[in-house]
Amino acid sequence: MKRFWGAVGAAVVVASVSAVTVTSQAATRATAVSGAKAVPAFRLAPLAPSFDGPTWIGGAGDGTSALLVAEQRGLVWRVAGGTKRVALDLRRVTRVNGEQGLLAVAIDSKFSSTHRVFVYLVLPTGVGQVRSYRFAKGRAVSGSGRVVLNVPLAPPVAANHNGGQLWSRADGTLWLSVGDGGDGGDPEGNGQDLGVLMGKLLRIRPKPNGGYTVPPDNPFVGRAGARGEILALGLRNPWRFSIDAPSGNVWIGDVGQGEVEEIDVVKATALGGVNFGWGRMEGNAVYNGAVALTSGTRYVAPRITYTHASGGCSVTGGVVYRGPVTSLRGHYLYADFCQAKVTAYNPTTRRSTITATPSGIVSFGVGAGGNVFAVSQQTGRAYRIAAK
Repeated sequence: MKRFWGAVGAAVVVASVSAVTVTSQAATRATAVSGAKAVPAFRLAPLAPSFDGPTWIGGAGDGTSALLVAEQRGLVWRVAGGTKRVALDLRRVTRVNGEQGLLAVAIDSKFSSTHRVFVYLVLPTGVGQVRSYRFAKGRAVSGSGRVVLNVPLAPPVAANHNGGQLWSRADGTLWLSVGDGGDGGDPEGNGQDLGVLMGKLLRIRPKPNGGYTVPPDNPFVGRAGARGEILALGLRNPWRFSIDAPSGNVWIGDVGQGEVEEIDVVKATALGGVNFGWGRMEGNAVYNGAVALTSGTRYVAPRITYTHASGGCSVTGGVVYRGPVTSLRGHYLYADFCQAKVTAYNPTTRRSTITATPSGIVSFGVGAGGNVFAVSQQTGRAYRIAAK
């Protein structure tokens, strides 16, 4: 047995799974649905090279098949042709403690003109920060770093529930998911507090040279005591979310307290002012009935829930597959840090197909041609979703 950093919960103990066993373990099961299409058959094909504590993976966004892979300790690697080179080194400004570190990367949706890449990390002071860097020839340009947004994380003694995912949209906005700031049970009440950024999904518009503006159509702009950056609230630790452009759906994997994991699905156009319920609700169950949902918000129940009795501990939200494996198209892929499997969920039939994989999957990302990739903290490897 080995102990690994729990990317979206506390440190957890998971069984070792060799990377070479990925395809041999790919026994697939599915829930039968009358008249359903063929069951998708897929596997995780391991890629070279390996990494030290990977936290994020995605396409480089520069028109090539290259990938970017982030490591918790503060490195971003550019991977091409089975080799890697450092694209950005943030080790001197990254706090690595529990779940803190370099947590996410996002390629500017207008990268062809801005050449800008965003990162979300935790500073040595414990503050979460979004930065932007200008890239050239596959790496960050020296001196190009700009601070976009600071996120105070509380309580300061906790090293968990920092979030978070970044997502750059074609309209020029940048979305960030932030956890409730840590400790158990949201002791500060951040999930329902519109005066703080923790426990929220944020939407901002980065400026070209650092800083940001608040989109005027954000739901809480002008509300007394509320932060205008907030798009939705009531989240515990939304470690990974994604926006599926063809459907317009936003998928959020929100880590549960101790019993229930949840995945939320809402149209991007209907997300403003949505309340996902934490710290009153954990999944679809009442966690603390003494907590009231914030007035003027709209509660939305999760689409998918599962309990820890199934062996899970910490959901890893994924992406809707739009790549070359035909049978997988339109399915939402997700995982759990403690389970050796990836689930493909059909939003239409609500049927799930499960393929055995290494445990410790902490992130999914999309690359060239719609290919989907994943990284595991347990194996230190990157994988491509491939046909079985």
